[in-house]
Amino acid sequence: MKQCAKYASLCRSRKNGFSLVELVLSLAVLLIITTLAVPVVVRSLQTYQLNSTASQLAGMLKFTRFGAIRQNTPVSCQIAQQGANWLVWVDLNGNSVADATEPQMIVSGSSTLLPASSVPSTATIASTLGAASSYSWTVLPGSSQSITYDQRGVVVTSAGGPVTTNINVLYVGNPNDPNSGYRAIITLPSGAVQVWTASPAGNWQRVS
Repeated sequence: MKQCAKYASLCRSRKNGFSLVELVLSLAVLLIITTLAVPVVVRSLQTYQLNSTASQLAGMLKFTRFGAIRQNTPVSCQIAQQGANWLVWVDLNGNSVADATEPQMIVSGSSTLLPASSVPSTATIASTLGAASSYSWTVLPGSSQSITYDQRGVVVTSAGGPVTTNINVLYVGNPNDPNSGYRAIITLPSGAVQVWTASPAGNWQRVS
């Protein structure tokens, strides 16, 4: 007891410190927890990216519709492929050029536009919308497309053309990881925009 009192600082050090075994065990537990948590974090990030891209695309289409109504003239949402990326912009002046003053976004990375052949069957969506016979795919690899609204806010075949009879679709997903799921941005002839989500198995559900 007297010896411990004499070397009080040494005694406290022995009581409060970590042994090599304790340190190794702590690091092992930390490594296990990290190993289990990383896939969850990565999957959450991928889901966030998918939702963010789908939400931005839906917002671009809604802005296009609003622009057509506000300007009382047809306005198109243009979609052009640029290498591995896609440029999407609201062509407010109708010159088919993405001007600096026009709303635009780049779709790239792990959440990008996909062709219909790369996503699960959308028969559920077509059946829900009652459009099994008039379903059309808007974006295909290597193509440039546009969705045009007239001054009434409905989707037309072209500026000054009739109201379309098709439903336009934009698919978003990770081409390198089908387990991430998919998103579908639907544009109805009436001009309404819907966002659908699907698991890798293809269980489509409307989210907005």
